[in-house]
Formats: sequence, structure tokens, C-alpha cells
Amino acid sequence: MQGMVPLSFVRVLADYLQAKGVAPHELIPRRYSVDAAQLAGRMPAEAYCQLLIKAAERLHDPLLGLHLGQFMKPSQLGALGYVLLACENLGAALMRIQRYHRLVHDINPIEHELRDGQLILRWGVAHGKPGALFDEVGITGIVQFGRDLCGQSLALHAVDFVNPPPPDIRPYAAYFGCPVRFAQPVTRLVIPLEALAAPLRQPDPTLLKLMEAQVDAAMAELPQAGDLAETTRRVVAHLAPQGLPELEQVAHELRLSPRVFYRRLAEQGLNFRELREAALQQVAELHLRDPRLTLAEVSALLGYAEQSAFSRAFKRWTGTAPLQWRQQHAPA
Repeated sequence: MQGMVPLSFVRVLADYLQAKGVAPHELIPRRYSVDAAQLAGRMPAEAYCQLLIKAAERLHDPLLGLHLGQFMKPSQLGALGYVLLACENLGAALMRIQRYHRLVHDINPIEHELRDGQLILRWGVAHGKPGALFDEVGITGIVQFGRDLCGQSLALHAVDFVNPPPPDIRPYAAYFGCPVRFAQPVTRLVIPLEALAAPLRQPDPTLLKLMEAQVDAAMAELPQAGDLAETTRRVVAHLAPQGLPELEQVAHELRLSPRVFYRRLAEQGLNFRELREAALQQVAELHLRDPRLTLAEVSALLGYAEQSAFSRAFKRWTGTAPLQWRQQHAPA
């Protein structure tokens, strides 16, 4: 597993150990002991996961993920935490958690989807599985942030984890207040849309603007995550249901100006239109393999307002009409 997490996570773990009567230095190596001036630093995610395992063993607490997640506060995330505190409502805070996710960790990105009156936040496993403790701390932390920011219970429809089920899932159901499943393809947090309008306790537009400038600067200092071509294709696939993505929209999702994004593509000999079409072809073929979807629905999922436009594009990509391709690739 590759990726980094902020050293502020170690400070939270140290404070939790201290609260439980365990001296942090017994578990946390000196090189990860930080003062306030170092909290913006980062450490390997693998090393942090090992610290969580050691802490769970030392505390004899298999539910450390649930307990440490509830212990976390937005203010412990530095400037990003103050961005969350200053937002107008829960939806705005959650969208900023997604936007600035790489400041929290850069293992598997958050993807979001609006469907059937629900906001679905999900994390895949393409870049590895950090483990049960890491995932449980993260999901519980987000839910706890929501409850603390709003000053009320956060209603959930479902929570899924990719990791194997624990011996007893009742503590998870009790905390989240909804069905909790394990051994799922992706980690998911499903929130009813009406909950997103919940006002936060201390909205502050002036503070929000100031803190976002700091967070944007911190994001700009992070190394580029992975391959630009693959990142571009993933963003295109993510944006496609909202309409055919243009370079400016993809640049915005990557937190780059269109000019900088275009220059970086050119420096690597990449063409945005070619990357977009490769991504759309991949998504189209995936959807065409699903017999439940009509061709009109597939075209809409790729951002085409007219099925005929999608059919022409698909034939240009593959040399075959969508219906013919579907028939050729139907299960025997």
C-alpha cells in the first residue's frame, strides 16, 4: 500500500492514548512525535496503520477504529478543519472533505454520486486496502464531524466496509444507526439528501475564504498523485453523467487552472480529447455489458443528450454500433 497521511493523525492518536492512561512514547517512535510546528508534515500511511494496530493491541480494544474516530475533532485537522467549521451547511462541508481529500490521505480518492435521494460517498481499493482500523477511523471520523458540526444526530441510510466482518457488528450498527455491511466491493457512506441542508453551528464566510486560501496553498504543495493520464480518465468518467466533460471542468476537479492543466498534458505528450474519449469508451463498454440498461440510459450516463450522438461516437471509437457491440459481447 502506498500513500501518505498528515502527522496531525499521530497527534490525535497520541492524545487518545494519553486520555486512556498510556504514555504515547511507548508506542509512537520518536521520529513521528510532533509539535505544533510539524503538524503539516506527512508520514507513510503504512506506518500509521501499524501504529493503529499496536494501539489496539496495547489498549485491548478491537473497536479502536470506532472509538478513535469519535475522538477526532475538525479543529485537529488544522486549516482544513477550520474550513469545515466555517461552512454554511453539512453538504458544503462534505464536499470540501472530498475536494481536499488528499490532505487527509492520498490512498484511494473519494467518489460521490447522487442517486435515489441519497448522497453516496465511496472509496475503492485500486490503490490498496489500508485495513479495518484505518477505514473505521476514517468513516467514523466523517460521521462524528457531521454530528459535531451540526450539533445533532446525522441520519444515515447505510455504511459499507471492504474489510471482513468483525465477530460482533452490533457496536457498529449502534453507532451509525443504520445497516452496516462488511466484505463489500467498496467502502460506502450513504446519506439522505435532506440531511445535507442541516445548518452548521458556526458558519463564517469570511473565515471560510481565508482558510480555503491556506488549504489551496497546501494542496498545491503536494506532489502530483499518480499518472496524469489515468487521473484525467478517472475524473472524466466521474463527471460524465453530468454532461460531456470539458477541459475546464476536469481542471477544476484537479484543482488546477485550465492553462496549467493544458500545459502539463502537453509536457507529457497527452491530448485531452483523446484521454476523454478513451475514458468514455471504457465506461460505455462497462455499461453496455449490463443488460438492465437501455441504450438511451447508457448514452445519458456518458453525458450525451441524444442517443444518436452517443451511437456515432461509439462507432468512431470501436468501429461498431453500440447495439451490435452489446450483442457480440453478451454472455454465452
